[in-house]
Amino acid sequence: MRIASLLALSALLASCGNTGKKTDQTAKLSLASLYNADSVKWVAANSPEKNNAAEKEFLKAIDEFRNKKNAAGSIDKFTKSVLLQPQAKTYYELGNALMETRQLADAIQAFNMAELLDYKPISKLLYNKACAYSLSKKTDSCRYYLIAAIEFGYNNMNNAMKDPDLKYFREEDYSAQSQILTAFSGSGEPGKLEWNLFARQFKQLPMPLTIDKAYAKELGKNFISYDFEMYVAEMRDSKFSRDVGSSFFYVGTVKKVDAFKTLIYAVNDEVSDEGSTEDANHAYYFMASYDNSGKLIDKLLVAGQPNFDAPYRVATIASNTDFELTDYKVEYEKDPAKEGFINNPEKSRTEIKKASYYITEDGHFAPKTQQLALNR
Repeated sequence: MRIASLLALSALLASCGNTGKKTDQTAKLSLASLYNADSVKWVAANSPEKNNAAEKEFLKAIDEFRNKKNAAGSIDKFTKSVLLQPQAKTYYELGNALMETRQLADAIQAFNMAELLDYKPISKLLYNKACAYSLSKKTDSCRYYLIAAIEFGYNNMNNAMKDPDLKYFREEDYSAQSQILTAFSGSGEPGKLEWNLFARQFKQLPMPLTIDKAYAKELGKNFISYDFEMYVAEMRDSKFSRDVGSSFFYVGTVKKVDAFKTLIYAVNDEVSDEGSTEDANHAYYFMASYDNSGKLIDKLLVAGQPNFDAPYRVATIASNTDFELTDYKVEYEKDPAKEGFINNPEKSRTEIKKASYYITEDGHFAPKTQQLALNR
């Protein structure tokens, strides 16, 4: 019943302000409407697909909050990003920063807006909302959202039992421990739940498929939450520079069998300046195989250019999931090491290497020459 009621609430929130009209392409929120459901939903629906200025502010805020551990300093930056373009990921991180600075009423409102905009994974959002209610000393609301988080896939029982943000709930509600244990008893194997939350966001890719510069337009708003850094090594290694960091995107599933899943995700290190006419289409792409618990089996850069000195790689994936990687030496009009890739057209492109691969029965990526040798 709890799941049904939450889904009904989400559907009701999603209908707020939906007039069916999309005419104002410069729609913006104000501070007064920051947490107004009708306004947020309408502006989100009537905003351009991509707002580079909003993305740059979001990455500045993430740098401040996650890397510099300065929650208070990140709030204005998250807020500025939301005012430029309301996005689920920005409201979610804003809620986290507000909760850390104990601005609890605003934190709960920010989480509500993230839910309104269909933040995923919902279990993380519900858990953090439960923490905010516990810190606000509202045990009934805390219990509701904590149990809902578990039912929606939250799997860290140890954290639920020890999280200091939930201390008030655990101490004030004598049955809190038994309720948590009961909820987790029906939630499945904890070690796999987190992985499943991550993996299910990757939709099956249509084959055959080519991933080149133009493919970046397909990424849209399929952002990977920073909560999943255990599966995306580049999130842990990400270094923020020139006041811009990295964005991460779900691309899709290449192969899914009983023993493993092969997925593709994208990393984008560069965001266009405000007013630029060119999208930041210099994402680079990793193909990675994971076992059923989310343990990495193999990983390979399959497309894009991760640094200025590297060749540009294009991936062509066949219907049988065999794939070909072609490397090009690209000459740009300006030195990308100084000017970056944005608004820096190609002068020439020369093919320098081509290699073919297949996915082995255990999920590794092997050259096709090896496959031919085995078949002899």
